[in-house]
Amino acid sequence: MRMQAQDVHSAARSTRPRTRHVSIYCKISNNNNVSRSLESPQPQPAKPARKLASIVLAAAVALSPLVPATDVAASEAVATSSAALELQQAYDKYSASYDELDGGAAADALGFPQLRAQLLAQARGRTLEVAVGTGLNLQYYDWAQPAPAAATEATGGGGEEEAAATAAASSGVTSLDTVDLSPGMLAQARARVRGSPGLAGRPIAFQQADVAALPYADSAFDTVVDTFSLCVFPDPQAAMHELARVVRPASGGGGGGGGRLLLLEHSRSDNPLLAAYQDATAGPVAALGKGCVWNQDVEAMAARAGLVVTRAERFAAGTVELLVAEKPAPPQQ
Repeated sequence: MRMQAQDVHSAARSTRPRTRHVSIYCKISNNNNVSRSLESPQPQPAKPARKLASIVLAAAVALSPLVPATDVAASEAVATSSAALELQQAYDKYSASYDELDGGAAADALGFPQLRAQLLAQARGRTLEVAVGTGLNLQYYDWAQPAPAAATEATGGGGEEEAAATAAASSGVTSLDTVDLSPGMLAQARARVRGSPGLAGRPIAFQQADVAALPYADSAFDTVVDTFSLCVFPDPQAAMHELARVVRPASGGGGGGGGRLLLLEHSRSDNPLLAAYQDATAGPVAALGKGCVWNQDVEAMAARAGLVVTRAERFAAGTVELLVAEKPAPPQQ
């Protein structure tokens, strides 16, 4: 992966104008080492400053694997478009080696495992994870303790609304539905559960599905999760609308706190110079990273889907964003 990251960086530099160099670290690095070129009198970041660019690019590519490794027999296609079918087939081929590519040194250096844990600790109630892949996130969920029998009897059942409110107000996940377009990736996720004592026996369901057409009713989940997948979806905005559709509204039901959407995604940096760098390198990164578009405005996508962002934190020089969003409650009749 180190050589692949260098290739990405080399391709990225070739796209920049030769007469002007853009410094992407003047606001985010305390390193005062600069250089100048004959073509541009403006100070440029020296090699130490460019190192972080390579790391960030490597992380973007690492989370979108590059080279197919093994063939996996595909099940009945559920893709809703030719682009989605192509994506399914590609992920089937490298599903067996995905973890080696996704869990590389670049991702570890940027603290992505810790960000996954931070995000998923907020999941509660009935939870859906889309693009579950090989199940890298499964170890980070906090599971709710079973309700005492006396408490269950006291509620007398209470109907679906009360049950949903109780689940949403719980301190952890009560059930986990997962979907992925690739049957090969789902096979790896199932194997992970079977081989993990902490996961075996948990209420985890796996289903092959296209995120553009989720097989669930409206407002079906208390928590919906997606990590590092929007950048490769053929139609990320359509996917965001589907995520919004299946999550419960805020403060809905019996006052259990409502649903929430948890996202950890590549996003266009809030640093203007770094954002310009992302824009300039978006083509090479997508070409080498299985179509990963690493300069999307994820907050804007959430807003277009009718969601309200309640928490937003940026990492990796602003190129990775952790978002918590809610669907507004419907107006009272």
